[in-house]
Amino acid sequence: MIARIQQTEIDSYLFKGKAILVFGARQVGKTSLILSTCYNYSFLWLNGDEPDTQLLLENITSDRLKAIVGDNKILVIDEAQMIHNIGLLIKRMVDNFPDIQIIASGSSAFELADKTKESMVDRKEELQLFPLNYKEMVTHTNFVKETRLIPHRLVFGYYPEVVTNPWKGRKNTQ
Repeated sequence: MIARIQQTEIDSYLFKGKAILVFGARQVGKTSLILSTCYNYSFLWLNGDEPDTQLLLENITSDRLKAIVGDNKILVIDEAQMIHNIGLLIKRMVDNFPDIQIIASGSSAFELADKTKESMVDRKEELQLFPLNYKEMVTHTNFVKETRLIPHRLVFGYYPEVVTNPWKGRKNTQ
């Protein structure tokens, strides 16, 4: 895995009594970043795109939510913007379960930010994840290789899938 600069930042936010909100476009590596953060902890991963997850979290009580989370140290809610009243739900979690780290992610940054803005005052840390950058790639490979690849990167970009699988999506031009 390519080490992300934001890994240190997200690690510094852990277990400080605030939710961590990770925003970014699709396919920039939010899931990989969060999984590498959760690696050493027990965690529960809920996908907000799933209808049963949406129903599960709709109008849920704190007691029932605690029962679902169980002994996990981290609760991850991916695609959190799909959950009705997600801001209020995260607020209640932060207020009632300070020993559980909440991490919510979403590709619809403005939608998720808007849904959590008022209810989450002083209860969240926000992290914006972008595609890979030159510095991350130099650390992963080396300066010479990345400098040589600048023309390629300018055409095809720094999305993780493009970097790790450079031939994917390219048409045969021969």
